[in-house]
Amino acid sequence: MDANSFILNNIFEENAKIYQTKPVRATKYKPGMETGWVVYMSNEPEHDLENNLHEGMKFFDTEQKAWDYINADNKQYINKDGKTVEIAVVYEKPMPVLHRKETNPSKKVGYTDCFQGKYALLSNETEMYDFFILKYSHDTPDEWIIQDADGDIRVWNPDCRDCCGEEFFGRDDNYICERTADNTYIEVAV
Repeated sequence: MDANSFILNNIFEENAKIYQTKPVRATKYKPGMETGWVVYMSNEPEHDLENNLHEGMKFFDTEQKAWDYINADNKQYINKDGKTVEIAVVYEKPMPVLHRKETNPSKKVGYTDCFQGKYALLSNETEMYDFFILKYSHDTPDEWIIQDADGDIRVWNPDCRDCCGEEFFGRDDNYICERTADNTYIEVAV
């Protein structure tokens, strides 16, 4: 039987709403879209396992400033037994990021809880920023910058499906939306 042969009554017409995925604007990352650069650093391996776990990130406005920081061979420090101790580190090459200053964890949407506590280098800045890495130094970029209909920005990678259950249009359990009279979208349970 052809689905078009069914006739729907007025009750359906009066109650039916249009549901769809939230519209998004998106593009695959290309150089120049970043808002800054981040340098990842970790201490050089030593015989003491306790000292092999320190790492951190530092943010820069330009790639050149990031390279200047690396080439200046800045001293890095850790807090060990209540004392500030100098430690040698290895720097990775700068990586492009979308970033903004944000210290309130509840307002962060990017990477959170990076390198906190006793294993963070004292120069670590991840607690001061909300950020997304757009191209890891060891990967071919497959990151998408997505602006949701509500204006929120996020970065998505096809691997997000496996690691955190997020699809291109958002989390797979909350991206069905209803369009309202004022052309905004609200999430709805189906």
